[in-house]
Amino acid sequence: MAQLVTRPYRTVRSGGERDTLEHMFVYIIKSIKDGSEYVGMSDNPDRRLTEHNYGEVKSTKAKRPWKKVYVEELSNRVDARKREKYLKSAAGRRFRKSIRAISSVG
Repeated sequence: MAQLVTRPYRTVRSGGERDTLEHMFVYIIKSIKDGSEYVGMSDNPDRRLTEHNYGEVKSTKAKRPWKKVYVEELSNRVDARKREKYLKSAAGRRFRKSIRAISSVG
């Protein structure tokens, strides 16, 4: 099992920064521990994956470590939130299942 260490710092953002960002990302990560998936959105999916793996996200802390499965870029926060909600719906779960099928072919 991968060794997890605590992170020496936490990224702090100013209050207005989130509203001025142009692009957002919706991502799917998979637990290496038990194979479960998590769908989220962020302006920086690589940083967010690091936060998941360092246990800084309460809902994913118990299932660490995580690996990135899918990332999609959207033009704004509203569209990203809509896509995130879709990926968490029944139709979105079917889409996620098709991604798993495609990624396991190679």
